Amino acid sequence: MRVSRSEAAACPRQSSSTYAVRGRRAIAVAAAITALAATAVLAAPAAHAEDGFDIDSTSRYVLDAKDEVVRATMTVTVTNEKPSYRTGNYIQYFYLPSLTIPVPVDAAQLTAVSNGAPLSVTREPTKDPSTSLATIDFPSNLLYGQSRTITLSFVLEGEEPRSKNQTRVGPGYATFAVYGRGDPGQNTVQVVLPESMTFDATTNAFDGGEGSEGSKTLTYTATADTGDFGFWAVVSARDLEIARTRTVQLGDQDVEVLAFSDDKQWLRFVSSRMTSGVPVLEELVGTPWPGGLTTVREDLSVNVRGYDGWFDGSDNSITIGEGLDQELLYHELLHAWASSNAFEERWIYEGIAQYVAAQAVATQGDKPARLRPVSTTSKHAVPLNTWDDAGERVQPTDGYGYPASYRTMTALLDDMDDDTRSKVLAAAIAGESAYGVPGEIRLMVSRTGWRRFLDLVQVLGREDRAPRVFSEWALTPSERTLLQDRKRSLADYEDVDAADGRWVPPVGVRTAMTDWEFDDAQQALTQVADLGPAVVKVQEAARRHDMKVPEQVVALYQDADGEADYDELSDTLPKAATAVDAVGTADAAAAESRNPVAGLGALGLGLDDKAAEADDLLAEGDLDGATSAAREASDAAERTTLVGGGLLAGALVLLVGSALLVRALLRLRARRRARRRQARADAAPAYAGQDESSDAMNDGAHQR
Repeated sequence: MRVSRSEAAACPRQSSSTYAVRGRRAIAVAAAITALAATAVLAAPAAHAEDGFDIDSTSRYVLDAKDEVVRATMTVTVTNEKPSYRTGNYIQYFYLPSLTIPVPVDAAQLTAVSNGAPLSVTREPTKDPSTSLATIDFPSNLLYGQSRTITLSFVLEGEEPRSKNQTRVGPGYATFAVYGRGDPGQNTVQVVLPESMTFDATTNAFDGGEGSEGSKTLTYTATADTGDFGFWAVVSARDLEIARTRTVQLGDQDVEVLAFSDDKQWLRFVSSRMTSGVPVLEELVGTPWPGGLTTVREDLSVNVRGYDGWFDGSDNSITIGEGLDQELLYHELLHAWASSNAFEERWIYEGIAQYVAAQAVATQGDKPARLRPVSTTSKHAVPLNTWDDAGERVQPTDGYGYPASYRTMTALLDDMDDDTRSKVLAAAIAGESAYGVPGEIRLMVSRTGWRRFLDLVQVLGREDRAPRVFSEWALTPSERTLLQDRKRSLADYEDVDAADGRWVPPVGVRTAMTDWEFDDAQQALTQVADLGPAVVKVQEAARRHDMKVPEQVVALYQDADGEADYDELSDTLPKAATAVDAVGTADAAAAESRNPVAGLGALGLGLDDKAAEADDLLAEGDLDGATSAAREASDAAERTTLVGGGLLAGALVLLVGSALLVRALLRLRARRRARRRQARADAAPAYAGQDESSDAMNDGAHQR
């Protein structure tokens, strides 16, 4: 099946050595070698023919997954169509002694057969380390009107990953060149793969693959020519179920790394660089790992499409070739932050990915790769804002777009310190406005366009060269005309922003600046231009009392939107300054250390509660209420000693009175006790006489 790509979500990086160039020189050389020779009767002058033979060709490449080889057969029928002719007493005739065909340099068991008989085959190398030229000698010269059918066969075993020879045939993967020697309309190339494998090629000429009943293979067929000398392409096949895997944890997410099952080195390299590199990338872009990535796989399909690597947001995967290239890996990982999902223009997210990847490599002590130098007059140069989104395969403008994006991003970001650069990148990725305040959602967008990015670089990044860099590399003529109005509005904005101290101008102004509505911005800036001194008075009042202006008070200014709000600020800001000063004074009075008498008065007057009430009202933005409560608290603070003295005097009077009362009560109790004792004392003799009389009477009775 054909590998599909989602252009909207794809972020590829162009290959530094594209497969599309491979073999074309060899094909041209083969065509030049295969030419009719000319012979004349009676030693006539030699004649040269540019063409004169017809070739019908069917090439078939079958991948044997079990044996891990590709078995190729090329059936070629050659017909000499160049007739002889008479020149005076001479007869000029043309013949073909041999046929030259490009074959992979590692083609084994190379044989040529014609009419059941083997033919002599010799090979010679080419400048392409993966391609050689096979010359098939005919047993006799092919004369006019004669035809010969030749079957050329060979087997491809492939080389190990990262070999100079780019033919690969391994467990679950293969990449190899295919060639068809036929003339237009007489050239068929077929690639037969197990149905479990994906298929990619350097050309779109192949169909979608057809299977036959009972077969577990698919046959991909191409009949269109790819150049002047027949059909040539590199194809790639991959069975994703056959892989060596490892799980890498990025943040709180597990990412599966899939390598060729016989490429342990790639698996170790990619896994370790992901683990060590992502924290570096997080620091450089100023935001944590965003997640979303599920798979990083080794696959040569991206290479045959003209790219080194590919980030596909549609299935959250990264595909890169067999190279051990940490800069490429970082580039593709950075597309988790910077992609078409976060930015409108391709050059911005590709430029950020390449620039930060190079920074990460340098941070780790290695040397970044040098991209091809380009200028705005280079071949295929275009304003970067017009550089199209990535397609299924590399385009001519990509050869300019990638290095130009990197050069532009370098000019924009290189002079910033690390902290500022990280803030700019984080804000751009988040869709923030250069005129917003932290956490201000209303000015954010889902995707950052070139206007917003220019603002962030110049305003937040303080890079005043940014408009010139944009104008030179990115903008179309019509887009450049916007910069003059922006320049005037930005200058006025900076004046207002400088005049209002540490606050930012009202949101109505900032919205117009963010949206590049410069007429609206100019009108709003004019309306708020004189408010700066009143704003500063609020800030100075807070500074005098070493307090922070509550958010609700700041919002009265920063959230103003429209003429009515701006007019109201003329009254509101002085009230705010008065309220802040009053609350600050009340807080200072409440916090002031006092003698015991004043402290008693503050407690009695509820001074702390009154000051706290003023603080709460100010925090709510109730300026009048805060001022009134603060003044009440301040008045109470002035009366604390008097009230405390009164409370203390009252307490003393109460204490003395209580003591006297207790004393009186004690005396009364003592007198009562004394009277009771006296009463008992007075009653004691009467009881004694009665006893004596009784005794006397008893004694008298005894005497009688």
